[in-house]
Amino acid sequence: MRYKTVKIAANRMEAELIRGYLEAEGIRVFLKPSTRPYGGEAYFGDTGPVEVQVPEESFRKARGILSGLEGS
Repeated sequence: MRYKTVKIAANRMEAELIRGYLEAEGIRVFLKPSTRPYGGEAYFGDTGPVEVQVPEESFRKARGILSGLEGS
């Protein structure tokens, strides 16, 4: 199964909240600590950005859910 990043959360706590919303809608979620550089530094683990990934076939539904949350 291929996963696709639907959102880059600022930290682990935000990523866990997003995971809860998506899993409540029946979407499988994988959280991956981001190793991309942000602000000139690379962050690792719980203190830095976390990629919220979903199966490719659930990507559109997940984006719709997240855009609904961001709009409210």
